[in-house]
Amino acid sequence: MKPMPSFSERFNDVKMLRYCEQCGRCSSACPITGVNEFNIRRMIHYVELDRIREIASSDMPWYCAVCGRCEDACPNGIKIIDMTRALREFSLAERIPGSAPCVAACPAGIDVPGYLRCIAQGKMDEACERIMEKAPFPGILGRVCTHPCETVCKRGEINAPIAICAGKRYAADKARGDFAKILSPGADTDKKVAIIGAGPAGLTAAFFLRKKGHRVTLFEARKKTGGMLRYGIPRYRLPETVIDQEINRILRMGIDLRMGRKLGTDFQVEDLKREGFDAIFLGVGAQLSKRLRIEGIDLENVAWGVDFLVSVSEGNPPIAAKRTLVVGGGNVAIDVALTALRLGAEKVTLACLESKEEMPANPREVEMALEEGVEMLYSWGPARITGNDGRVSGVELVRCLSVFDEQGNFCPSFDETQKTVETDQVILAVGQASETAFCKDFCFLEEEGSIPVQNGLISIDAETQATAIPGVFAGGDAANGPGTVIEAVAAGRRAAVSIDRYLGGDGRFDFRSQTPGKDCLDIENRIDAVKRVPGFADRRREETRRLAVSERRAPFDEVDLCMDDDQVLQEVSRCLQCDLEAALIKCRGS
Repeated sequence: MKPMPSFSERFNDVKMLRYCEQCGRCSSACPITGVNEFNIRRMIHYVELDRIREIASSDMPWYCAVCGRCEDACPNGIKIIDMTRALREFSLAERIPGSAPCVAACPAGIDVPGYLRCIAQGKMDEACERIMEKAPFPGILGRVCTHPCETVCKRGEINAPIAICAGKRYAADKARGDFAKILSPGADTDKKVAIIGAGPAGLTAAFFLRKKGHRVTLFEARKKTGGMLRYGIPRYRLPETVIDQEINRILRMGIDLRMGRKLGTDFQVEDLKREGFDAIFLGVGAQLSKRLRIEGIDLENVAWGVDFLVSVSEGNPPIAAKRTLVVGGGNVAIDVALTALRLGAEKVTLACLESKEEMPANPREVEMALEEGVEMLYSWGPARITGNDGRVSGVELVRCLSVFDEQGNFCPSFDETQKTVETDQVILAVGQASETAFCKDFCFLEEEGSIPVQNGLISIDAETQATAIPGVFAGGDAANGPGTVIEAVAAGRRAAVSIDRYLGGDGRFDFRSQTPGKDCLDIENRIDAVKRVPGFADRRREETRRLAVSERRAPFDEVDLCMDDDQVLQEVSRCLQCDLEAALIKCRGS
């Protein structure tokens, strides 16, 4: 039988570590050396001695900026970054022996069972505070989150997963507190951070960095904050009052907001350097529409998905066409189709390459589109747009056999089957892109060069959100590609952790006061209070209500309605509280 590898062998090739000559070049090259006693050579030494737990339980692995200068300086090519990442993974595994599947599935790691228990106890303010420990937008996420937590909910193995997202929305709508404690900034550190882009990633980073006492300046190119929350998500899904309320909470923490300021046009990186900023976060989003290269795209009445939604959000909706064809299978395409109906289109058709099962759009949104009368043409792609007198008259479609190749790469294949759809307007919603021209000649602090951009995305370290330029971080759609709101929020928080450490902080955002033994006692009491509930397994999921289809067309009123009191209490009572077992093991072992 092969022996179990030692801890040090799991992190790195221990023989390679022993090539270390103790020359100190790694520590000399490291820009963080000396910050809170951080020392790379000491970490290597601990791993060599198999004292993994000792070094992993300290904060030292978390201060590393993962810039790679140490590896460049090492004469023997020791993989120091790999070792550091492994130490972090081990640290997390030791500190969190296990968690509920819903928490693990949430990109932001929100304490789902915790806030569901608060709802069950009628503590809506506390429920929102639990959410805001990881994501400052309970009301926004309660409406537009794609809730991967529900996909893995263990209750689904009994009958149906908990309606977690609806519970979050209920707590946010019913909360009455001002959240003064969680929204209070930390003691001033005299460090300045520039955040480019006031979308979900940038706002989240601003929130957490203010919590640590850093001075935050938020630059936004548009006239209002919110990014794609405001300009890309229609009001029937996310009311503007909710956006304003939750963003204004963050801004009132003492954030310097500069509107109508676009990086590369209205100001340059050199201006940030002159103002004395210590770090930069790039959260510029993906607010450009990807272009298709097919015949007819220059005809009148051809529009692009994101541009269409932005114009509507800005109060400049295009004149509604009688017949509209939307091309695309994602959430933007669905939003465009339903928005076109609300603007007065008599018939809306949506054509996508994917089959119904393959569509990347949220199934619930697809269901809404079908309810409202959108005609779906699955497995069809546009070959060319036809026109008369310079205006759109139709679209020639070709049958799509498959969207991806055997390696999973986007590589649609078609047969010779064709059909023509007559239409008065075409809206192409086939993807989004980021504007990254400012990444060239990026001069900040003592570094000059360009931030690498690959496939239109800013290249970053996935763990720290750091770019190749020290002090410059990025996240959200601009770095990861078009994603969900919760993914952008998670990226903003990760960046805030790394920026805080880069600026000399500990990178910890534990807002609740920790009393030794108190949490364990609370867990014991909660478990002691768990009783056998007759009919518990038979309790069915409470579904959220929607506006009647007949009431949706004319206004942009919110379609999904909040659960009532009885519904939400019945729903949260179905939770299996999967987190208690892991928490009890942790407390009894401490």
